[in-house]
Amino acid sequence: MRILSILTMSLTLFAFPALAAECQPEFVDKSQTVVVSGIKIGPGEASRENFSIRVRNDGSSPCSASVRFARLNGSAISENLQYMLRSGSTSLSILPSESATGTSASDLFIPNLPKSDNGRNVPFILTVPSEWGIKAGFHSEQIQLNMIDPSGAVTDTMLLTINVNIPSAVSIRVVGATGSGEVARINLGDLNATEVSRSDPFGVRVWSTSAYLVTFRSENGGDLLHANGRDRIPYQLRMDQHIVNLGGSNQFTFSEHTSSLGQMHAMRAQAGPVAGVRAGHYDDRVTVTVTAV
Repeated sequence: MRILSILTMSLTLFAFPALAAECQPEFVDKSQTVVVSGIKIGPGEASRENFSIRVRNDGSSPCSASVRFARLNGSAISENLQYMLRSGSTSLSILPSESATGTSASDLFIPNLPKSDNGRNVPFILTVPSEWGIKAGFHSEQIQLNMIDPSGAVTDTMLLTINVNIPSAVSIRVVGATGSGEVARINLGDLNATEVSRSDPFGVRVWSTSAYLVTFRSENGGDLLHANGRDRIPYQLRMDQHIVNLGGSNQFTFSEHTSSLGQMHAMRAQAGPVAGVRAGHYDDRVTVTVTAV
């Protein structure tokens, strides 16, 4: 009798966990918004906003990394509106696009990233120069932050949105006339019965971040008034070759913001010929007002 023996074999498979990457730097947050507020416009003005990002290491061993800054889709925040980025004593440049090659100025080195959930806080200062030449309104741009490991590979990304609200602002200065500060004097010289007397050319220079209005108000309704307060001599005032109606409506509208140099508006005053008026000193006070709209 033949006996057939069957050997049964069992195979047990053991699953081993995958080894964690030794260095896996990442951002704690995937997006963040920085709002620059309280902006003042003028020569030498700049607004600064403090913010921070948090970074950590999700790997098994401590490591270092770099954070790279680049404009998303290669678009700048706005024409004539610039900003500067700094972390501690390190000034950083922003690459023109997220695919651009990093440089020593665009990459911020961060040593010894912690493994904690909260990570490490990395502080920054965003500076927006706010001198004349920028346009009023809401400006926004998105910056892509790339986390670069020691091998040069991108291990994580973060989206940083920068929002800047430029206020409507305006300034005016009289040029080519005597005086200082907000008061200027225009001299027509000696008036006579045969000739028109004209002032030397002068003007007003306007700086504005938006469209603006220029208005005139004559204290004497467009007349030069004698020192005794009774005798009058009419005179004419021009701006940009347009006659200013000093006795009525006198508003001029300009639809664009100005460059950093401002907009010069040439002016000239004239009077005469005059006859049959009392000798003496005649004057008028004209208030020029510029308003941002």
